[in-house]
Amino acid sequence: MLKARVMFHLMLIMIIKGVLMEAAMGEVYNVGDSEGWTILVDTSYATWASSKSFRVVDTLLFRYNPTAHDVMQVNQHGFRSCNITTPWKTYNTGNDSFIIKAPGHYYFICSFPSHCEAGQKLDVRVLKKNYNLTTTPRANVSSMSTTRSRSVATLATDHNHLLRSIAGLSTIYVAVLVGLL
Repeated sequence: MLKARVMFHLMLIMIIKGVLMEAAMGEVYNVGDSEGWTILVDTSYATWASSKSFRVVDTLLFRYNPTAHDVMQVNQHGFRSCNITTPWKTYNTGNDSFIIKAPGHYYFICSFPSHCEAGQKLDVRVLKKNYNLTTTPRANVSSMSTTRSRSVATLATDHNHLLRSIAGLSTIYVAVLVGLL
């Protein structure tokens, strides 16, 4: 009976850990879906991006023919004017990934002649998620973290810390359960 109960708890922990890891890892978006990063004929990258909900830790995957295209990360001015003279970063392997690390706008264009002007450009908007469950300002919440036990408000404002804490606790729980076997 004890073994069955322990096995049930182990399975439950593994399921919870899997769900938490998927949430922490984010989604992988193939830019342009099956068409990839190219000059789109029937739609635009604005339309493509508007159908997605991008989050921090998501990955943008740019797949393209590197002899015909590239990817430049630019600022808003470079995006609007298709200016290729001051890119932040240039990708040219044909299979490039970009991990979203913070909320905000991310701008990408193709630097090949006339491609950006023809619509091969992407503006990805990542909204800032509010994980704070209280009306306590963030500055006050961080000062509370110096107390012996972290408050719910502190954990709620830092979901990555919450995920790491749960994952760590479940690992300890597994170790205790294995010790009972």
